[in-house]
Amino acid sequence: MSRVALRPLALPPEHGAWAFLLEPIAVGLLVAPSVSGAFIVFGAFAAFLARHPLLLALRDRKSGKRYPRTAICERLALGYAVLAALAFLQVGIKPMLPLVAALPLAIIHFRNGGRSLAAELAGAIAPAATAAAIAIAGRASLFTALALWSLLAARAIVSVLYVRSALRGESRTVMLAAHGAAVAVATALAFTHAVSAGAVVAMLVLLARAVPKQSLSARGVGMRELAYGALTVLLIAV
Repeated sequence: MSRVALRPLALPPEHGAWAFLLEPIAVGLLVAPSVSGAFIVFGAFAAFLARHPLLLALRDRKSGKRYPRTAICERLALGYAVLAALAFLQVGIKPMLPLVAALPLAIIHFRNGGRSLAAELAGAIAPAATAAAIAIAGRASLFTALALWSLLAARAIVSVLYVRSALRGESRTVMLAAHGAAVAVATALAFTHAVSAGAVVAMLVLLARAVPKQSLSARGVGMRELAYGALTVLLIAV
């Protein structure tokens, strides 16, 4: 029997997906750290990791074949799911509500494999709920939690549209309009004191990076988005 490499099965290869998970986690922990929030982080990581081996196992089943990797993927998916369940059971019902609300988006992304724009947007918005869950666990108000989710969802949407525009030549008009809407959302939330003015600055920075039409490689766009994501996290968490 040929030896199966474990790492490609256990860890998802999409760097952008990691960023969409890590940014809400960082914001949530910076705004409202707590022990329950740490359990949410652990559970979110485990649930995120379960997706990749589960998708591979389902693809194998759909093809009607079992490869050497199939059983390994099934065990990995089950193990990650058990770890996620154990972590989430340590958290109260209220902090879990944003994650439950985001579940339909995660299902849309999973069923479509993240290929279409709708599926990609759903997969980017769903992890933003983690920030709201962590904030509620840290005794932040529901309004603040929803404000964080809205901001990070806006960040995820403009990032997806920017990358697709830069690399695939998709509509710049739609992409820039989305950035303008993100600035408006941040401004409205800052006006109600749900977030600081740093959130508005973050969205304006993202808009400024999107205006020039540049020719960049996929790696270049990815590295820039990671840097802008880190800056966005810091500005939102001020």
